[in-house]
Amino acid sequence: MKRILLVGGGTGGHVFPLVAVAEALKQLDPSVDLVALGEGPFMGQAIAGAGIPYHSILAGKMRRYFSFWNILDPFKTLIGFVQSLWWLWFYMPDMVFCKGGYVSFPPALAAKLYFIPIYTHESDSTPGAANSIIGKLAKMVFISFESTAKFFKEGKTKLVGNPVRPALLNGNHDAALQSFNLRADKKTIFVAGGSLGSKHINEAILESLVQLVQQFQVIHQCGQSQLADVQSVVEKTEKEGEASYGAVIKDNYRLYPFLTAEQMAMAYAAADVVISRGGSSAIFELAALGTPAIIIPLSTQASRGDQVYNAAEFQKFGAVMIEESNLTSHILINQIEELLQPAKYQQVSQSIKQFAKPEAANIIANTLLS
Repeated sequence: MKRILLVGGGTGGHVFPLVAVAEALKQLDPSVDLVALGEGPFMGQAIAGAGIPYHSILAGKMRRYFSFWNILDPFKTLIGFVQSLWWLWFYMPDMVFCKGGYVSFPPALAAKLYFIPIYTHESDSTPGAANSIIGKLAKMVFISFESTAKFFKEGKTKLVGNPVRPALLNGNHDAALQSFNLRADKKTIFVAGGSLGSKHINEAILESLVQLVQQFQVIHQCGQSQLADVQSVVEKTEKEGEASYGAVIKDNYRLYPFLTAEQMAMAYAAADVVISRGGSSAIFELAALGTPAIIIPLSTQASRGDQVYNAAEFQKFGAVMIEESNLTSHILINQIEELLQPAKYQQVSQSIKQFAKPEAANIIANTLLS
């Protein structure tokens, strides 16, 4: 019986693919013994949902910008390393599978000291700071984009794509529309802001709201931290249009701070077009579904540029990329209308599916089990 320690945490991009691999491992070998190590309530909830024992550790984020937390986070990383030494000694797995990100660094270092084989997965087209280091310690680095191989030692990478939870791909269109109380005779736009939400995307949707709901139905996932602000603007807009478009907003706009896996599957199934950030998880989910998408990546000023590179790769297969600096209400609506033209829609849908790698989780699981 194999004992495998799964490590991850932070945002959905580092958690959901880990859950997909865990599910694939259990399906391929029901006897496999899995334990998860990570940080944050989001990781804890997702792993608990998969029925896997979970232990929390501290982890310091490796920021590329000035923050007072940069002074404290090295101490959090040190504590996390000590915690990792304890949990690995207590569990002593046959191998450690890391999903990258700052949370993975302390357990990976502890595993190296115990001579436990390390495997890691890099979601993005360019590796983060943690995976740049973990990749040197790892026996194998699973990658999502072919272009990522150049950042690691030759012969150490394996191109698999980004693991996608099968449950996200099985929604029924008619049932999904009913669950959101939407009509079948009107196109639906799903705005997926990611687990943290996106201020730029939220602002663009709110600026376009009156025009959007005249033409389409909108499911808007705005992020828990931004719900109050978005809700306030929506209510103000409804009140201003009380005698005209206010009722149209109520009929055609659905706002959510966050979506569960089941709700996410329903939103994907209901959507004719998806507006999303450029995270690798979202891109590979959309590719597997074949849903025409508009990708608005996090700018290079606010990140290391990984989402821009991800979106540029996806754009080669028919997705639309709008950079934050070019995002306006006019451009957004024009791109939605263009994607929904019947001939264009079918062409983009078929092309996007060619980008998909639906077997990523199974390939990783088979490699670990072998």
